[in-house]
Amino acid sequence: MTKASPSAVEYLGAHVSSLLADRPFAGWQVTRTVDEETSEDEAHYLFEGHGVELICDQQERVLTIFLRRGDGEALSELAFSLSRREVLELYGPPSCSEAARRYEGLGDIGPWDRWDHAAASVHVQYRLDRDEIEMITLMRPDAAPPLLVTN
Repeated sequence: MTKASPSAVEYLGAHVSSLLADRPFAGWQVTRTVDEETSEDEAHYLFEGHGVELICDQQERVLTIFLRRGDGEALSELAFSLSRREVLELYGPPSCSEAARRYEGLGDIGPWDRWDHAAASVHVQYRLDRDEIEMITLMRPDAAPPLLVTN
C-alpha cells in the first residue's frame, strides 16, 4: 500500500463504532447526518473543528475519510506543507491526476493526484493559492469514483 495515513487507512471498511471508540475520536464532538434525498443512505460524520469527516455505508462501515489541516493532518503521514512535487517523489506516478480548474457549482479547485491500491485509494488535493496539500481523502476501493483522467 501507500505511505498515506496508515492509522486512518486501517478504519476503511471497519464499523464506525470502532473508530468512534478509539482515541482521538472518542474525545471529540461528532455530528452524524444522513441525506435522506439520496438513494444511497450514506451516513456522514463530522468532527467539527478537527479537520476530519467520514462517510459510512448503510451498514455503518467506513467508506471514506477526509483529512484536513489540524487534527486531520496529524492522522496523516504526510505533512500538509509538502509540495505536489514532494508528494509525487514519495508516492511515485499517480493513477490519475488533474490540474487546477473551475467546476460548475464548486468554483475553482486546486490540482489533485490519486493513487489506487488494493486496500485503498488515496486522493491528495492541493491548495489553489499555494503549492501544498489542502486535503487528503482515503477511500475504500469500491467507494472511489471511476478514473476519468489518466496520466
